[in-house]
Amino acid sequence: MTLFYFIRHGKTEINAEGRFNGGTVDSPLVPEGIEATRRIAQHLKDVAFDAAISSPQMRAQTTAKIILADQKKAPELTIVEGLREMRLGDWDGKKITEITGKYPEDINYYRTRPDLFDSKKFHGESYAELIERSRQVIKEITHQYPNGNVLVVSHGILLMALLNTLKGMTLAEIREGGIVDNSSLTIMEFDDSKIDFHAWGETF
Repeated sequence: MTLFYFIRHGKTEINAEGRFNGGTVDSPLVPEGIEATRRIAQHLKDVAFDAAISSPQMRAQTTAKIILADQKKAPELTIVEGLREMRLGDWDGKKITEITGKYPEDINYYRTRPDLFDSKKFHGESYAELIERSRQVIKEITHQYPNGNVLVVSHGILLMALLNTLKGMTLAEIREGGIVDNSSLTIMEFDDSKIDFHAWGETF
């Protein structure tokens, strides 16, 4: 089985400002995000990773590099486009309070009923599209490393949608448990016939 170590990137300036931090925007980690990621790095320093993959966005790459810096023999970081955060189109980078005020029904669907959220109204990506591309990444990595330890650094919405789908939740249900925290760790053991979670959204 492949053992996946999923990390949500450290807290960023956009997170701290209460703005949508989707697939078409980026900002540096704040000091709090760097320190929290360093604590994860210490927790994982004795794990022998066979592969390390990251979203192309710099907040994820920075987080991955902090973790790999503490490894005795770190694999080369591979950038994977399929791990990019959900593209929120016109909402990306905007104040969450501003969008909530303008589009209360759409925000409600975005937060509670992904199956009813019409992302195309805002030139964004749908949850179904996000899930399809991220599941393809897991399929390919499982094939490449059927018995390996794999570090995966990505984003809150992507990890929430991907992991809850893998758990068997429907599209309508995937947001019920909320989003894992910045600089958090989720560990999943996976193959074509079985899935087990050893940790979910742990912070250090």
